[in-house]
Amino acid sequence: MRVKGKVSTGAGLLQPYVRVNVYRSSSGTDVARFIGPAGATDIATRTGGTSTELAGGATLQVTDSVSLYAEVGKLWSSGGGVRTEGSVDASLGVKLRW
Repeated sequence: MRVKGKVSTGAGLLQPYVRVNVYRSSSGTDVARFIGPAGATDIATRTGGTSTELAGGATLQVTDSVSLYAEVGKLWSSGGGVRTEGSVDASLGVKLRW
């Protein structure tokens, strides 16, 4: 889900937004087999789980061909066999059109 808006400023059109994503992967098991001279060993790892991402940012349209953007977000584990989490991520950028 994404919620966005538009605000006119002296520097240009500002478009702030907030987004929420839910990622779901199927449950199962991955197996790695290690074979040596004395025998073999299987290591099983569960797969599948749910993660939720929350991010917010904005785009500033400076001119028709130049815009600036920034975003900050985080990923959380929401359940399942796999715990996928992330630290706070951020990005800054410039978009040029010609």
